[in-house]
Amino acid sequence: MLAGLSAEDHQFMVLASLLVAVVSFYLFMRNWKRLRIIEDTPTAKLRSAHQGYIELEGKGQFIDDQPLYSPLSNHPCLWYRSQIEQQETFVDNGRTQTRWNVVYKNISNHRFKLIDGKNSCYVDPEAAEVNSHQKLVWYGNTEWPTRTQLLESQSIIHAATNSYRYCEWLILPSQPLYILGQFSTLSATAQKSIRDVMINLINDWKQDQEQLKNRFDTNKDGQIDQEEWEVARQEARSEAQKLHDQLALEPDMNIIAKPRDPFQPFIISAYSQTVLIRKYRRNAGLALILCLVGIAATGWLVRMQG
Repeated sequence: MLAGLSAEDHQFMVLASLLVAVVSFYLFMRNWKRLRIIEDTPTAKLRSAHQGYIELEGKGQFIDDQPLYSPLSNHPCLWYRSQIEQQETFVDNGRTQTRWNVVYKNISNHRFKLIDGKNSCYVDPEAAEVNSHQKLVWYGNTEWPTRTQLLESQSIIHAATNSYRYCEWLILPSQPLYILGQFSTLSATAQKSIRDVMINLINDWKQDQEQLKNRFDTNKDGQIDQEEWEVARQEARSEAQKLHDQLALEPDMNIIAKPRDPFQPFIISAYSQTVLIRKYRRNAGLALILCLVGIAATGWLVRMQG
């Protein structure tokens, strides 16, 4: 078979097998790293969690009982990933084939709460690797679904008669969750300085120029001069100090989010640690096997070429 290949085709096969080896090695390292981190990181309790990179377990809840609704199925959830695909028919080498092209994609970045007994913290899912086992798939003939889908039901209309496929992955309230990420305790005063509050106040005052002039244009010349601006800044500073003192009375906020270190994975999973470990070990093993096959194929092709 190789004898009938041109030099260009043979070179392409070498590069393809080498690419398979490189990509597989990357996937092996990625999955192996996650496996080792999950196995080596002890699970913390929120009541005694330290600041930094930790793993937590608990149940997800809405913030202030305000539900989030997924855009396609309109299902109440803590997090969603939505996707709409359109079926395309094309002819390749005289054969009619079909494929699905993504025409819409949306991922939730709304915060929710993780409850651990009587303690809780906020979860910011932005840029997280989310593992969800709640998935909805249904079909239709319009770009946007005209009917919603329930988790308990299954799509009974076959894809062959419809040109659009709707998919949603969900995390539901009260669902057990495993989270690996950066845990921080933030105080309201740490997030906003007196100067920040003062600047915001002055910017708000500038939105209503008439009221600003009535309040600080003491010489009534229709403009706020330098001395009058100094009076305005002093008053803004005084009000900002009062507002900042009120912020100091607010409780601290605990939050787990994406780590500052890009080499530390941020994982939110509806699967348990045991299932995650099994998943990453299986994926790492398969990637390693594929990597070895790619290396062997590359070496064999190079020898054959020689």
